[in-house]
Amino acid sequence: MSNYRELKNGEKAKELESSVQLIIKTKCPTKWIIEDLETGQRYRANGTLEIGSMFDLIDY
Repeated sequence: MSNYRELKNGEKAKELESSVQLIIKTKCPTKWIIEDLETGQRYRANGTLEIGSMFDLIDY
């Protein structure tokens, strides 16, 4: 049976059985923001190439 996550806007997103990689290829990483539509957390790429520290949480 499928599990769903409820997003901030009330929509439901299907949860997969295993994780997937989301890859952004760019020459200008600091222009990118990613947003978790379930929690509302937003992160901005900081230009660091080290995996695990490429994004900073945006406080608002």
